[in-house]
Amino acid sequence: MAGLSQAGLIWLDVTRLVTRAGRGVLTGIDRVEMAYLEHLLAFPATHTSFLLRSTRGYLLLDQNGGAVLRDILTGRRALGPADRLSRLIGKGTDPRHRVEASLRAHAIARCLRGGLGRMIGRAAKGPGWYLNIGHTGLSAARLGAFAARPDMRVAVLVHDLIPIIHPDLVAPGMPARFAARLKAVRAHADLVICNSKATADDLARHWSGGDGPPRIVAHLGVDAMPRDDTARDPRHVVMLGTIEPRKNHALMLDTWEVLARAVSPEILPQLHIIGPTGWQVTALMDRIAHHPLLGKAIHLHGPLPEEAVRNHLARAGALVFPSLAEGYGYPPLEAALAGSLPICSDLPVFRETLGNSAVYVPHKDAYSWAETIKKLLLVSDELPSLPPPKAPGWDAHFETVGALLAHP
Repeated sequence: MAGLSQAGLIWLDVTRLVTRAGRGVLTGIDRVEMAYLEHLLAFPATHTSFLLRSTRGYLLLDQNGGAVLRDILTGRRALGPADRLSRLIGKGTDPRHRVEASLRAHAIARCLRGGLGRMIGRAAKGPGWYLNIGHTGLSAARLGAFAARPDMRVAVLVHDLIPIIHPDLVAPGMPARFAARLKAVRAHADLVICNSKATADDLARHWSGGDGPPRIVAHLGVDAMPRDDTARDPRHVVMLGTIEPRKNHALMLDTWEVLARAVSPEILPQLHIIGPTGWQVTALMDRIAHHPLLGKAIHLHGPLPEEAVRNHLARAGALVFPSLAEGYGYPPLEAALAGSLPICSDLPVFRETLGNSAVYVPHKDAYSWAETIKKLLLVSDELPSLPPPKAPGWDAHFETVGALLAHP
């Protein structure tokens, strides 16, 4: 498949990936940007450049520099030392500064913050697209610098509008900052890629005062996992994702308390909570730390490597995902493809991406969750059999996007 190579010259923004260095397991958005990086590295060097907004200005990388970044993020290449200035200002151990020092040696162009437009003019080798995949750097200055050139177009992937629709579920100040980003996208983008129809509908409502740039829906790629249903344990239940208010971990603690009162300890399902700790969860983490079921029926693992996550999903009878809001939601799709049963909150995006491949439960009712888990996992000797989801691979995603970039 031609994928994004149909589009000709591409400048991929990799700023978010660099800021994630040293933070452990990649988030969903990080994984999407990483997939774009990997895909574009397969093209001839003349097709792709990688743009980084560093702590001191912009760096432009060619294929070699992009490969260095990929190898650092995947652990194939060790982090080198930070440069002298970073060490002098006390940032010598900061992973981002160390990554930037490695990448500066491979930059084919660089400029200070105000010189992006001039750098684009010097480095551009013909008509092309600037792609911003990670919700980072969606400023009027950055997008406008590309939009101002008659031979450059701008495409942005919007993952969700959660800061706008659910301001109570994000960090203070984020709703205003995100609204400003969407305003810049509306003013300067030539194409908006939405990861789901649910996200596209949310964006259309937000931009109800006018049409905005053209929008397409391109479901994200999902890598299928090996299936071995003989190894499944109906009592092994996984909850996967960052521990933050939006993911609704508190509801699962309530649910397990209901279950503990309803069934004997011998058959009580084991809840395995996997994921890094996010923001505003001090009270929740304290509740988990002092929970009477911790170590007995509730197990807190923190972030785990990809292989360990796969092992959990290979064993799990079910994955519970009571999220309050999602733009896409990788874990239920991955669980379904691995053969585990996704039990999800009843959100439009899950109906769109999973269809009949999941069980849906209201996201506020612990009793309903407990009854559903009992019925599905404890009543019968066999796990329910649901059809696998029709999840696209990355090749299909890139083919869709590439065709639109080639013929906007």
